[in-house]
Amino acid sequence: MEKATLKDFNDAMMEIYEAGKRLKPPYNASRFLKMLNEHGGKKTADLLLATDNPSDGFTELFMRGKENLRLCVEYVVLQSRWRELFTPEQLAIARKRLLDCECPLPPEETV
Repeated sequence: MEKATLKDFNDAMMEIYEAGKRLKPPYNASRFLKMLNEHGGKKTADLLLATDNPSDGFTELFMRGKENLRLCVEYVVLQSRWRELFTPEQLAIARKRLLDCECPLPPEETV
């Protein structure tokens, strides 16, 4: 597997923003987009994982149906391609948030 790059991770984060806009009704995560534009994908993920509670975006996606949590930062960082960019503590936070909502983890993730 190729090494994860910050540019590729940033692109993956932009993809979940764009995918949110394709939901019915569309979810325009404007604060998330602002964070991505100001900090880039990795720093945005670091900031969101450093909080005690999930972001408003995580909550909004959950309220639209837990299957939409595949578009949250927590789900992305647990994908095997990106795990090496994050600390074990960050991965544990992401995993706990998803499991607390009974959201299936990415297919290649093990508990």
